[in-house]
Order: sequence, then structure tokens, then C-alpha cells
Amino acid sequence: MPASSKLTDNEVRKALSPKQGQRILWDSDVKGFGVRITSGGAKSFILDYRSGQRQRRFTIGAYPDWTVAAARKVASEHKKEIDTGADPMGKRQNLREAPTMQDLWERYRDEWLPRKALTSRKNETSMWENIVLPKLGKETLVSIESADIDKLHHDVTTVRKTPTRANRVIASVRKAFNLAIRWNWIDKNPVIGVRRNHEEKRNRYLNKNEIAALAMALNAHHEHASANAIKLLMLTGARKNEVLSATWDMFDLENGIWTKPSAHTKQRKLHRVPLSAPALKLLIDIKQKAVTSKSPYVFPGLNGKPLTEIKKTWLSVCKAAGLTDKTPKKDREGKIVKDDKGNVVMIDWPNVRIHDLRHSFASILVSSGASLPLIGQMLGHTQVTTTQRYAHLYDDPLRKAADLVGQAMPMLITSEENPSKKTRKA
Repeated sequence: MPASSKLTDNEVRKALSPKQGQRILWDSDVKGFGVRITSGGAKSFILDYRSGQRQRRFTIGAYPDWTVAAARKVASEHKKEIDTGADPMGKRQNLREAPTMQDLWERYRDEWLPRKALTSRKNETSMWENIVLPKLGKETLVSIESADIDKLHHDVTTVRKTPTRANRVIASVRKAFNLAIRWNWIDKNPVIGVRRNHEEKRNRYLNKNEIAALAMALNAHHEHASANAIKLLMLTGARKNEVLSATWDMFDLENGIWTKPSAHTKQRKLHRVPLSAPALKLLIDIKQKAVTSKSPYVFPGLNGKPLTEIKKTWLSVCKAAGLTDKTPKKDREGKIVKDDKGNVVMIDWPNVRIHDLRHSFASILVSSGASLPLIGQMLGHTQVTTTQRYAHLYDDPLRKAADLVGQAMPMLITSEENPSKKTRKA
């Protein structure tokens, strides 16, 4: 490695290309630093060094994008790292081979996601493919910082205007990064510390009049399969996916029992629940009308496979039942749609969700005096805290119970006609 004089920009600029191969002009100031010139005229600054028993050549950058001074400074800094045992070239190779967010998603999707319920799998797949990967898919995990996650959360919150979904995105990414730590891909989770958007817990319950109106709309609806699915949701408090994926072999119609296999429940546990007389009658009627059907599903679609969505029927029956409000129309990305004049397009949209039928089921049980453990068993909750959200509904039955005690002790109540004796003056 013969050294020339100290390299200058003028010397590099005037350096001639070899007829074939390459030639290197070495710098006398920093050992191993030089400029490589190819027969095609390309000039790049390099640093030759030894790491252990291996001879390495690290490319700093191309001339004239890099000046001699800037390249020499980087070479000098790398020389200091090399003296302490570092290997800049090895580090660069490791970064190139490091797993990316795309790699993380693929392993998370293949190894972890199958443990979740079908609805959760669909939701997370949609979030990763439409939100996370377009933004961060090509980035290596070690290069992603908390600021990147903050920006992702902010964009979903403000640009897409879906603050709740932003929280769900962050929750999924956080879990994936925790698994990456377990797989020894990284040693820290950049999602830790990201502030979630505030979420108001929905406490929407259908009252008796709304239930009656919805029942009338369902009875009159022309799509019998989807309408009947909604009826079973109302009568059992089950989750939508549990009803739509239900097969006849799960039901003991003779004893009125629905046994949901673990693969169909959110908690991944077998859930056995009794059926009410109306629910049992509904199922018997459905089965009698489907005697010619070869589908194993209670609510089959046109192709014999289970129904996957009942949104259209839900919107239709909610309109008929008067359970809609005017709301801005949004596109698939969550952005508000405007007409040619710039006015926001308003549409009728249900003011009650399909999942609120589950809450309504629980509220009826509460108002009837059922205990929280019993409600938890009916709904398939594995944690008491999940059922605890319905505790406030106990106010009415508790007040009625307190009134019963009050009615039994009328003598304790005073009135103006029969005032209590005044205390004597001292």
C-alpha cells in the first residue's frame, strides 16, 4: 500500500483512469484511506483495514459527491473505531441483512396471528398491509425509532381521522416488536412510551322500543339468512364471527345447548351456553327451511360457505327501524368525501353497531338482576374486569330493591301533616 502525498480534490479530479481494471491513489495522512479509480472513470473513496484475520475494504462514497476532506474525516473516525475492535464493513453487511418490518410482519403473520380469532386476523392484516407496511415496510427493525412510531400514530390519527384505529395499529406493532425481541432480532421496543389516543367506552344499549322496531324490520327484510343471523345475535349476545361461522353440529337442539369450539371464540376456549326458547325456535325454523341445503353452516351464503358480512342488511334494517343519523361519508382510507362544490356528502348511518347488540343482551340480564359472574359466563368472558363494564347498569335494579325496603318501613317517613315533635328549648 504505497502512500502518495496527501490527497487533494485537485489531484483526484485530474487523476486519469487506467486502461483496464482499477488504480488506487493512497493518502499519506490517514493509513488505508485512498481513492479508487476504475477504467470506466468512476472514482470512490475507500478505507482498507484489517479486522481480525480478514482484510476489509470499506467504500465511503463517490467523488465528486464526497470531497477529499469529508471522506478523510469519515475514514479517520472509522480508524478510531477499528482500533477499539469495531468492524465498519461487517456492521454495514449486518445492516443489509437485518430483518425489516416486512420480515417482521411475515413471521408475525405466520407464527402469531393464527392464534387469534378470525376477525382479529382480518383486522390486523388490513392494518399492516394498508397502513404499516406502506410507511415502514422496507425499514430495518434496528433503524426504526420511537419518532417513527409517533409519526405513524399521528398520521393515522389526524390524516386518516381514525384515532381509535391508530391505537389498534400501535397495539399490533407493539406486540410484533415484543416478539422480535424474543426472537433476538432487536433488543428494544420503539413502541414503548407512545401515547395512545383517549377512547370513550361505548355504552349504547337498545331500549324496548328500539328492540321492537328492529325486530319488525328484521321480520320484513328480504335477506332471510343475514336477518336471521342478526336475530340470533340479539337472542344470544354472541359475537358476530361466532354466529356467522356457526355450524349445525355445534347445536344440541334437543337440549337447547350451543357449544362453541375454541377455534371460534375470541378467548380460544370452548364456550358452552344454553339457548333461550325464542333462540331455539329460531334455529329449528331455520333448519326446517334448509332441509335441502347441503351446507354445514347455519347461515350459508350463495356459494354454500358461511356469510362473511351482514353490513348491508344491518344498514337496511337500521334505516327501517329509525336507528340512523346523518353522518359524513368517508372513503376506504377514512377521509371525508366531498361533492364537486366542496360540500361534505352526508349519508344515513346506523347510530348503533352490531356489537352493541351484545351490550344490549348484557344490559337486559343486568336489569333482571343477573350477577356479573353469570353474565360473564353467558358472554364467554375469561376476565372479571371485562364484565365489570356493565356494573353501572345495576343502579336501576338496586334502586328498586332499596325502594322495596323503603315501602316496608313507611313509619320512618315524616310529612308536613304529621310533623315530628320539636325539641324543647333549654
